[in-house]
Amino acid sequence: MRRLWVWVLLLAAPALALTGDEVLKRVEARPTPKTFHGKMAMELISKQGKKLTRELELWSKKEGDAEKMLIKFLAPPDVRGTAFLFLKKGDREEMKLYLPALKKVRRIAGGQKKGSFMGSDFSYDDIARLGSLKAEDFTSTLKEVEEQDGVKVYVVEAVPKPGVEHSYDKEVIWVRGDVFVPIRIEFYQKGKLYKVMTLEKIEGFAGGKYQIPTRLVMENVRTKHKTVLVQKDLELDRPIPDSVFTERFMKR
Repeated sequence: MRRLWVWVLLLAAPALALTGDEVLKRVEARPTPKTFHGKMAMELISKQGKKLTRELELWSKKEGDAEKMLIKFLAPPDVRGTAFLFLKKGDREEMKLYLPALKKVRRIAGGQKKGSFMGSDFSYDDIARLGSLKAEDFTSTLKEVEEQDGVKVYVVEAVPKPGVEHSYDKEVIWVRGDVFVPIRIEFYQKGKLYKVMTLEKIEGFAGGKYQIPTRLVMENVRTKHKTVLVQKDLELDRPIPDSVFTERFMKR
C-alpha cells in the first residue's frame, strides 16, 4: 500500500514542470519575423500626469547571428530626423545616434548605453534588446508558477553570468506558458527594483505564428515616470534592403 501511495504522489507531482533555464530557452526559441517594419507612438508620462507624444518609424532585420535595427523620429519637430542605429554580429555590436541639428552621427558606447533613450524610461540598451533574449547569458531560477486568466505563468529570476555585459544585476520575468512571451519584467540595480516593463497587449500575426507585444509600458519606480510604446502598421517578413541600416539612410 505504501508503494502505491508513492506512485500516486509521483503521478500527481508536476513531473513536466520546466526549469527557469528551460522557460527562457522557449522564450528565445519562439518564432520571430526575419524582418520587421512599422510605426510606433511613444508617450512620455510624468509623475504629475503630463504627457508628451512622439512618432517613430522602425525597421529591423535578422540574418543568422546578425541583427540590424533603425529607428527614425518623425514628430514632433524638435526631434524629427533624429535616428538610432543598432548593428550586431555575433558578440560584436554597435550603436549610433544621428542628431540633425548638429548634422552629426555619434557613437554610443560603454556606460552611454545605459543612458535614457531620447528622454524616455527605456535605455539605449533596452531599445536594442526589445524582443530578443539570450538564455545562455543568464543563470535562471524558476521562482513560482502562477495562473492568470486560466493561463499558466512562469516567474523566472535571471541573473547575468560572470563576464556577461548587462545593464542590470537581475531581472524577474513573468512568462505566459501558452505562447512563451514575457508579460512583465522587473529590472534590478544594486539589489533594488529600478524599472518595471509591462507588456500590456500581445497580438498574433501571420495566422498566429508570431506573437508580438504591441503595447509596452516602462516605469521608473523611483521617479514614477512612465513611457508607453504602441506599435502599429506592422509589416513582417517583407524584404528590407541593407542600405536602410546605414549612416547615409540615417541622415535622409
